[in-house]
Amino acid sequence: MADYFQIFIRPKQGVSQEQIEKKINLAVDWFRCDKNLYVIYTTSEVDKWKARLIELVKPEGVLFICKLDITVRQGWMVKTFWEWLKKDR
Repeated sequence: MADYFQIFIRPKQGVSQEQIEKKINLAVDWFRCDKNLYVIYTTSEVDKWKARLIELVKPEGVLFICKLDITVRQGWMVKTFWEWLKKDR
């Protein structure tokens, strides 16, 4: 079963957005909300995501991953985000 996760990643120096998104592409689907913030839809667990991304941030970067409950939601985001969230998966 797939779940939504939120990933905040501020990579170590020298890591490109392309390198990050190469790893993020391992998710079933994803949306970049901001430069360092992603919402992903994935069948992998949080530990697997940490293992995939940790080398992009150690030692001076930042990584935070948490499961996201989208059943209770409200906010002001771009229309494309709401459309992505409502996709039939």
